[in-house]
Amino acid sequence: MHDFPKLAAQVRGARALLGWSQSYLAGGVSVRRVIIADLESGKREPQASTLSALITELSAAGIVFTKAGVELLGWPPRPSVPTGCATIRKRARVRRR
Repeated sequence: MHDFPKLAAQVRGARALLGWSQSYLAGGVSVRRVIIADLESGKREPQASTLSALITELSAAGIVFTKAGVELLGWPPRPSVPTGCATIRKRARVRRR
């Protein structure tokens, strides 16, 4: 990514607009929290697949990435739960006779 500092600020701003913690967003895209922290602080650029997942999840929540920063499509924010947080798998009960 050629403008990594801008992307880092956009992700930090988008997360703040939604009121999401780093841990919540990290769980939603199935990465460790330190990856989000490193991205937002500009220490390390994550893999392209991680960036894609972040942008997809934030966009699904109503965030629009612009040249100037980020915007929220409407207020209040859409009720959105990142994909990784929403997938709760329950065991199917097997009845034995």
